[in-house]
Amino acid sequence: MHTCPCENKDPEHCITMKEYRQELDKINFENMLAGIRAFADRYKKINKIDEEIIMVLIVYEIPSNKCSERQTLINYFNDNGVECKELDYPIDNPVSFKNEPFDF
Repeated sequence: MHTCPCENKDPEHCITMKEYRQELDKINFENMLAGIRAFADRYKKINKIDEEIIMVLIVYEIPSNKCSERQTLINYFNDNGVECKELDYPIDNPVSFKNEPFDF
């Protein structure tokens, strides 16, 4: 189990999470977001999808660990005007995929 190196258990006061956020803030958010949107648009076109593509960040961290990058990433996206929240469980409408390789 991962433990906070500062033993704070609070991402708002964790040195590691503060440094992580400082690194995230070095990213040109608008360029990153444009790349994500371009990827989603291309994926929709190639796969002939009419529905909106919803991007999901996958972060491996147990929910009981309060000091994790999950909340730092959520804050980062929200602070940059993009709604981001924890995925609600259980997932009521799972998505099924065709048994075809992705063609990018």
